[in-house]
Amino acid sequence: MISMIALNLCFFQTNATDILGRDNQLIRRQTLSPPPARLNTTECPDLPISPQTWKSLNLDDYLKQYPGGVNISLQEYAFAHHAQNFICGVGEGCNAGQLCNPITAPDWYVLYASQEWNAMQNAIYTAVGFAVSMVQATAAAMVTDFYPPEHKSVLYKLNDLFVMLSAVAFTVAVLSLLLDWPVAVFVGAAIGGSLAAGTSAVLTGVNLANSWNIKPDGFTKWSNYAYYLSQWQSKVQDELANNAASVISAGISSTAGISEALKGGNFLTDVQIRPTSEIEDEIKYTMSARILVDIIRNQGGYVTYGSDPCDGKGPNGAWDGEDVISFCKNGTMMNIVRAKGNKTKKKWYNARLIASKYGLTAEYLTTQSVECQKKYKTFGYDPYRNGSLPKSASEECIVNLPVCDCTSPEIKRARKKGHTTTVACREVGKLPI
Repeated sequence: MISMIALNLCFFQTNATDILGRDNQLIRRQTLSPPPARLNTTECPDLPISPQTWKSLNLDDYLKQYPGGVNISLQEYAFAHHAQNFICGVGEGCNAGQLCNPITAPDWYVLYASQEWNAMQNAIYTAVGFAVSMVQATAAAMVTDFYPPEHKSVLYKLNDLFVMLSAVAFTVAVLSLLLDWPVAVFVGAAIGGSLAAGTSAVLTGVNLANSWNIKPDGFTKWSNYAYYLSQWQSKVQDELANNAASVISAGISSTAGISEALKGGNFLTDVQIRPTSEIEDEIKYTMSARILVDIIRNQGGYVTYGSDPCDGKGPNGAWDGEDVISFCKNGTMMNIVRAKGNKTKKKWYNARLIASKYGLTAEYLTTQSVECQKKYKTFGYDPYRNGSLPKSASEECIVNLPVCDCTSPEIKRARKKGHTTTVACREVGKLPI
């Protein structure tokens, strides 16, 4: 059985009751076609709960060939097999009970898998709120910490980045909550449509906000981030609930019905879910790094590799000071600087908090970026944009700032001629800064 997660989230919104109310009206108390002949097995076999059992009982074909199955909903099917209280949907916990009490095989295995599928829909629905609450809290703090009060650039374009980050956080939450990785991968692939639909709907409003000729203060910036994230949560949760309701009400043998969702026995398994307390720190660190990259990039940030000798007063000869992001190793200096017009600025507002509050060191931020660019030979490569996800903070390219290799002969010549580092990196190194 899936142990459901109780989350007290201030942004958790649900219209599941209304949806389920409509679903329940679809249950037609009519004379159903008799079920097909039993398979060659006893009605109460002691078989393991596993995809192999599903396949050995040939349940894919059983559901596809079920008499009248194209027109029989999941709840009508359950009712025909004496499961009168088997009501599925977001906000509901349908339960197949024990084998032969009263449901017999093979139908009990179908309803057990349906029960697990339904519990998964509820877990995913809840994970949306979990993800958004984490993004809300982390992004709110980082926007406050790393944008100076007098900063006047129009930052609304970060809204769509935070919407995308909420999708990443949500999928990380789902995959981390699931201990059974084969099912986790299956679920991760299956939810892509809901994420895309929610993101598309919210970006309409984001694009409108981007067109406004205003200069927001810090509170206004965050108010808009929070608004669009809550809108994203609502849209995705609506989509998930509607999709679940559609599967439940569709004919069990149809391509839109439960037979397709359960195909291959993916949910005939005892899926365990991790408590969110176990994974919050794992997700928060990775997500903080991703949000920080967006904030740094929005302010014109990039990494310089080998721009200066390691003869500073900081650790191992790095630059010294609480307002710089600098790291030296084996005589090579790596810094995060920012382009301001043609000038190069090395000071960052509240830079000390990056490591002291969020645990993101200059070494981690610079070496992650350098190794990512070295491997993929492009600026800002993001291997997670297609929905695959980092399992830990040590995974590659979590931080993917563009890197200017100041040891290259071309960059050296440009700087020697008097060009600023930013001009040399932009015009000669072709950095997107």
